[in-house]
Formats: sequence, structure tokens, C-alpha cells
Amino acid sequence: MDETFDLLEYQQKARELLCPKKLFFLWEDVCRRYDRNEIGEYEFEEMKAVIWPTLKTLSSLRRIIDGSDQPPKKRLRRRA
Repeated sequence: MDETFDLLEYQQKARELLCPKKLFFLWEDVCRRYDRNEIGEYEFEEMKAVIWPTLKTLSSLRRIIDGSDQPPKKRLRRRA
């Protein structure tokens, strides 16, 4: 059975996680709990306010590190 939802513990966990994959799994857990009416809209919105900014920041950093934030390089045409 799932552990009891404690908003403060979940918020702390979300603030400490720096792995986008783990943070996304935490968000999925929150969504599942909300869909099952295990948590209310207040808890859902509070978790959203903690998780989404961090996910956006981490995904931006990943794009920068991967170089996908840069425009594609143009190919030079060879003259015959």
C-alpha cells in the first residue's frame, strides 16, 4: 500500500531532487494521488508550484549541456 501523503515531506523531497527523471516520477505520484482523490486541489497545486519550476530549470540546463539550445550549424557548400 502507498505511504500516506504528507505535504511538507513531499515538498521537501521535491526541493532536494535534482534528477529530472526522479522529479517527474514524484510528479506522477502526486497526479495519481490527486486522480484517486487521495489529496485535494490545494495539495496538488502546492506540489505543482514546487515541482514545475525545478523541472523547467533542469530541462533547460540539460538542453544547454547537450547543445540542443543552439541553432543548427549551417553546412558550407563546396564549389565545383
